[in-house]
Amino acid sequence: AYVATGATITAETGDIDIAATLWLMHRYRQTGCRKLARMIEQHLAWMHDRASSPHIADACRRLSFEWRAVTVDETVPRSHPTLH
Repeated sequence: AYVATGATITAETGDIDIAATLWLMHRYRQTGCRKLARMIEQHLAWMHDRASSPHIADACRRLSFEWRAVTVDETVPRSHPTLH
């Protein structure tokens, strides 16, 4: 289960959270794992709710748009599941 803390995303942690989100999205593209997709959705919501600046809130918004594009573009069939 994904556990969200009450922490606020600051400028210091924002780059880490954004990089983690991009990595998770990259892994989803490789695996197509639905559990990973759910974790990304929860992570994006967590980031949005805890953004401490307009810069981080804007990054969350852009990542959400990118995530929607990734999940719509699931036209490549996978021959077998990939471990992640």
